[in-house]
Amino acid sequence: MRISVIGCGNMGGAIAAALADSEWEVSVYDKAKEKAEALADGKGISILESIEQASGSKAIILAVKPQVLPSLYESLKEVETDLWISIAAGVPLSVLEDHIGTEHVVRFMPNIGAKSGKSVTAIATGSEVSMEHKELALSIANSFGSAYFLPESLFPAFIGISGSGIAFFFEMMHQMAMAGVKEGIPYPEALSIVRDTAISAAELQKATGENAISLETMVCSAAGTTIEGVKALQNGSFASAVMNAVERAAQKSIDLETKARYGER
Repeated sequence: MRISVIGCGNMGGAIAAALADSEWEVSVYDKAKEKAEALADGKGISILESIEQASGSKAIILAVKPQVLPSLYESLKEVETDLWISIAAGVPLSVLEDHIGTEHVVRFMPNIGAKSGKSVTAIATGSEVSMEHKELALSIANSFGSAYFLPESLFPAFIGISGSGIAFFFEMMHQMAMAGVKEGIPYPEALSIVRDTAISAAELQKATGENAISLETMVCSAAGTTIEGVKALQNGSFASAVMNAVERAAQKSIDLETKARYGER
């Protein structure tokens, strides 16, 4: 079963590599052929000389930048596949269906965790996508992480807490590591400690199923060190800053979708 990936940038390359590692038959196309060649080297990935050569693939993943998609629509109309999957942020299903000329379209919203096989991906499907194709989409997404079916209307929120949200975690990791430096731990070691602490927090929540505030309360001893730190976060408007970051990212996604619908991209 062949999966073709159009675009070999950070996300497209990570997805193609993960699919190949999961023993899918993978072919790739990029207008910069050297990117496709570098990705395919030693991975058993075949290189397409043109977009049209993707015809016959079970699914085709569109992994190009949103602003590039309009220049490809005419070529894509000539390609035959069972399922189209787009990871272009801000391009709604209705726009994709209109310009590609099919209703067999799915949207993915992965995050950069795909590079380590740990992406969190939202999946939205058009009304005409069959259960078989939904299962195929889920299987593809699970090849490079975990996946959640969501209504397309919730994609902006998902982008805020995951697609863009992963960067907010990196920012917090960096700032905590810098605080460790201030207290005397060299940055590389501090960052490693912060990273492993983040993993331990995530694994504990996953294992227990407890909500985050219950676990936070569990760590906070009366008159102890942790409650002092939590109070400092509250005094510094941490909750407000996090909510504002998610809201801004979500709103930007809504703005992009509005432009895509009305041809202002």
